[in-house]
Amino acid sequence: MRNRRLAGALGVCLAFGLWVLFAQSSNAQVFFPAEEPEPAPAVTPEDVRAALEELLASGDSEPPEPLTTDDPEIEPRALEILLAPLTRAEINIEIDAWFARVQEAVAELSVAEFELFELSAAEEAAAAEAREAAEAESSDETTEDEAEAEVSPEREALIERVTELREVRTAEGDRLKIVLDAFEAKGGTPEATAEYRTYLAEVGGVRVDTQDARTMLLTLTEWAKAEDGGQRLVRNLATVLGAGVGGIVIGWLASITLNFGLKRTALSSKLLRHFVRRWIVFAAGLVGFLVGLSWIGTNMTPILAGLGAAGFILAFALQNTISNFASGLLILFQRPFDAGDEIEAAGISGEVESVSLFSTYLSTDENRKVIVPNNMIWDDVIVNSTGAETRRLSIEVEVDATEHGLEDAEELLMQIMSDHPDVLYDPAPDLKLRGVTTESLTFVCWPWVKTAERDRIRWDLVARFGRGLKVNKTVTKAGGDDGE
Repeated sequence: MRNRRLAGALGVCLAFGLWVLFAQSSNAQVFFPAEEPEPAPAVTPEDVRAALEELLASGDSEPPEPLTTDDPEIEPRALEILLAPLTRAEINIEIDAWFARVQEAVAELSVAEFELFELSAAEEAAAAEAREAAEAESSDETTEDEAEAEVSPEREALIERVTELREVRTAEGDRLKIVLDAFEAKGGTPEATAEYRTYLAEVGGVRVDTQDARTMLLTLTEWAKAEDGGQRLVRNLATVLGAGVGGIVIGWLASITLNFGLKRTALSSKLLRHFVRRWIVFAAGLVGFLVGLSWIGTNMTPILAGLGAAGFILAFALQNTISNFASGLLILFQRPFDAGDEIEAAGISGEVESVSLFSTYLSTDENRKVIVPNNMIWDDVIVNSTGAETRRLSIEVEVDATEHGLEDAEELLMQIMSDHPDVLYDPAPDLKLRGVTTESLTFVCWPWVKTAERDRIRWDLVARFGRGLKVNKTVTKAGGDDGE
């Protein structure tokens, strides 16, 4: 019994010791609290002053240098390549650098133009004095004309200098436009670049002194011969016109190909093919013209925005026209009629000549040309008299009952219709007796014919009925089914 108690006490002591070891190894602080951490050193005014000085010193560091202005005559394509990896913030630095170069070029040009203005004014004053002196001395007119035609070498040299500086200004402005386009392509807003573009538009162009004809003529001549002057204008015009003509040619080829493909399908009509052939050429020419403008460096954002705004305004101002446009498209694609069909719609009957985006052009039996808005036709019941290849005629014949019996009249009428070479056998012609009196037998004859030949066959049958029988009256009905 005693040994058993001693063993139990030893077991309890061993378990307690193991639990204490486990608690220490697990960083348990229930029985063994950790030591207090050392307090953080207090921040002194000297430390704050030192931190502020360091911050101010870092603000005095030099701003980042531009990366694309090292070569002032860099090619536009090379400049675009250099701008490609830059971020929007880095491109903003390039904008400031190139804008400074443009301002410098504009300033040099302005100084040269001012010197030219002063020199021209001085020479004009000298020429005026010379003319007055010549008049006082009664000099001949030849000397006066030569004095007026004289342009000093100094003025010619200065005009050439102005032309060269104008080329430099234009080249610097073109490079700045490339940087501005890259900035907007990286997410920059047009509002952020509007001031730069406005400046370029204001300082660009050629300023000519119109009061001095000789200087003006010489300036325009030098500008026309300059690489970035008249030659550049000719190149730009040729590019835009070439792109527009190229677009028209491509559209014409595409319209021919598409028209050929549409002819081989049953999903198109003559009206749709005519519409596609005409409007693809127009649309391709417009796209080519806009592409040409973009090739010469024109900023397309204002143009496209202007077209969008104009379209938005016109959509409200021309609601009826837009409705006609939508109806025209539905007519072209739903194909209720085609060119050459005879229709009746909007109270007008006639043959369809063409369908535009807004109107349908009809020709009546009296050869009157009628233009009907598409919206009126689409919203009305459309009766297409020539929509099918075959047509049933309706001819009412009143036979003299004193000359022909009922069976004899029926046989003769059927024989005349069956013997006609243009009356179809399938469906076969038919007739019905409509009325009987002591004087006449009234029949309604229904021959089937080709739609394109219906009028000629109708009047031919009327003549044959008159020759083959004693007929009191014959009535034809264009509807075909009337009187059934």
